[in-house]
Amino acid sequence: MTRPRLLLDSPSLVYRAYFALPATIRDPQGRPVNAVRGYLDMTSTLLRDRDPAGLVHTFDVDWRPAWRVAAYPGYKSQRRPDPPELPGQFDVLHELLDAAGMPVAGAQGYEADDVIGTLAVAADVDDPVEVVTGDRDLLQLVRDPVVAVLFTVRGVSRLERFDDAAVLAKYGVRADQYVDFATLRGDPSDGLPGLRGIGEKTAAWLIATHGSLDAAVAARATLPAGIANALRHGEEYLQAMRTVVPVCTSVPYQITPSRPPDEALLQQLAVTHGVEGPAQRLLAALRAKAAP
Repeated sequence: MTRPRLLLDSPSLVYRAYFALPATIRDPQGRPVNAVRGYLDMTSTLLRDRDPAGLVHTFDVDWRPAWRVAAYPGYKSQRRPDPPELPGQFDVLHELLDAAGMPVAGAQGYEADDVIGTLAVAADVDDPVEVVTGDRDLLQLVRDPVVAVLFTVRGVSRLERFDDAAVLAKYGVRADQYVDFATLRGDPSDGLPGLRGIGEKTAAWLIATHGSLDAAVAARATLPAGIANALRHGEEYLQAMRTVVPVCTSVPYQITPSRPPDEALLQQLAVTHGVEGPAQRLLAALRAKAAP
């Protein structure tokens, strides 16, 4: 089987890099570059350790899309603003990735998850992909033998690989049932409470037993009273989640072409932004990959 391409959930990795390294890491002008340094080193590690067929960086163009908020106003509403040292680092990172000639993808009005979903659904046995993320929502995209998820456990130095069997073993549902399971369970990090009275184990039991959320709702009269009441009183919430929870798989994304790195420009930018070491490690990884 062809080596998979890697689809990077770049916002997830940038945030992980930011909180893993001190914000006192700064460029010669005194601007923070800790997330940039960490992300570039993560990319180098993935290229070196995974030897992928290719690698795509995917970013949010809209981290809280209006159409998801319209369906459920609480979506990500509790998120604190980014630390003031972080937002400007995204622009620096885009500059460096462009100079490195690495594909960067995004879609107007959508999150990185939706771009990843669109790329993943187009994958096939001749072009398999692995999604690198710290967001368990993307487990819904797992599809043997074409799409797997590499979940960050300790940066990218330790990744937990999820195929269909691993999703079933950990959550008690198949990957193609994961959206229904996640809808019931909720995700507090996204402001989604799930159904009151239905925790992770009950959600898994309902979906595994009945096959789908629709089937569980249809069988409500046969369920224990507490679960039946939760499903009945949560109808409006469940309807909203049908829009919010599924990752989109047909968004009009834009992607920059893959090309050889502009080494002179990358080195110049690295000096400007105080990331010479990470840039050199990235160049070394790219050269090794391009070598016959």
